[in-house]
Amino acid sequence: MPAVLSLLAAGAAAGSDSVTFRELLERWRAEQGLPAVAAAVVTGDSVLDIGAVGVRRLGSEDSVRLDDRFHIGSNGKAMTGFLAGALVERGVLGWDTGILDALPGFEGTARAEYREKTLLDVLSHRAGIIPLKTGAEWDSVPEFEGDVSTRRRAFAGWLLAQPPVGPDSALGYRYSNGGYALAGALLEQAAGKTWERLMSEELFARAGMDGRSGWPARADPSQPWGHYYDADSGRLIPHDPRDEYQLPDICSAAGDISLSVSDYARFLQLNLLGLGGRDTLIRSATWRFLHTGGDTSARYAVGWGRAERGGLRVSRHDGSAGTFYCTAVVCRDQDLAVAVIVNAARPGTAEAVAALADSLLRPSPGGN
Repeated sequence: MPAVLSLLAAGAAAGSDSVTFRELLERWRAEQGLPAVAAAVVTGDSVLDIGAVGVRRLGSEDSVRLDDRFHIGSNGKAMTGFLAGALVERGVLGWDTGILDALPGFEGTARAEYREKTLLDVLSHRAGIIPLKTGAEWDSVPEFEGDVSTRRRAFAGWLLAQPPVGPDSALGYRYSNGGYALAGALLEQAAGKTWERLMSEELFARAGMDGRSGWPARADPSQPWGHYYDADSGRLIPHDPRDEYQLPDICSAAGDISLSVSDYARFLQLNLLGLGGRDTLIRSATWRFLHTGGDTSARYAVGWGRAERGGLRVSRHDGSAGTFYCTAVVCRDQDLAVAVIVNAARPGTAEAVAALADSLLRPSPGGN
């Protein structure tokens, strides 16, 4: 059983063996001053610990539940990567399919630098697509007309007309929301279905997950609200899920999914099973490819960042659109994965969530 933070150790030192996972999460949440936290620790076959504590919205006494949905932001990139893997297995396209082969019609407007780039280059952030990580970058994106697939295709054409960006010298790649928006358009073109329908049919329905696009409380205000940090007051402010701040649907493939921690844990379990050699929704070899990109030295694979911790292979990703924060860590060598999601984003949240996730991954002294 994994150890969980110094709080649990403190409880044991005091002679108490009754600290539950929920109590641990509640103590951490209170220390961090956050509205709610949901977390899970799983192996491929088992849920070791899972819980959700806190309130759905500051100013309300409405407690979160285990089946409440949280927004996972860019951690949805791994799910878009899964869709690509499923389509590659069926021969709909290949990892080496060229961007302009998958999106015909832009040969005359796309910059020459993109002509040799492939689907894998896009998904591993090596195609040079502009990052679109800031509001200023998004301000330069024009309005597109038509249904969502038409607008996504037009957006893809616009992206391919922009000058490419070079890789971050420290990472070897340049993280790009624009790249995953482009990937979504590629997958739609290849499958003849919207990204939303692909996600529903290929992942959510088959895995028994209730995943949805958009803020959790947009359609149902009783679901958890996100919270943003107001620097002037130093306070967290509830974000009205129906206000003008919505993630552009042309970029949904880059990370606009909400689901419960239980359902997200199920997705992490599927990854562990695949990494452990078991075929599930896709073949084990494809799961492994998603976590390596076919290059054991790459720092970013397909929807997963890669690292080595204490000699163990780890896949990791963070996601946030400014009102929620999510961290997931998958350790194939321990058959162990952790998810931590909070419904707020403030200075220090990323570091605190990462520290909690890392603590939950460590095996306890004498444990397995």
